[in-house]
Amino acid sequence: MEIQAIKSDQIRAEEILLDICPDNAELRKITRPGRSHERIKMLRQVIHRLILEQIPTAVIAKALKIKQPAVQYHARWLEKNGKIVKPGRFAHWINAV
Repeated sequence: MEIQAIKSDQIRAEEILLDICPDNAELRKITRPGRSHERIKMLRQVIHRLILEQIPTAVIAKALKIKQPAVQYHARWLEKNGKIVKPGRFAHWINAV
């Protein structure tokens, strides 16, 4: 029987970010302030992946160095455009598929 280490959501989010953006330059593009079309597109891809990995929006915001309402805004955009689906109107984003 193999014992697995317990990982916090923050550590899981950072591992996923490193998997998505192995190059630090790409991660810096996502975390720097600004509203370029390229940054927003990359940010939505990262948020999409993290939500599907069941990372809470507060942890996503902390990992990406943005505010939680911004993460929720992009999550709602992803939902509106059919990228993710929440099981119910009042369900948490971590339950999205």
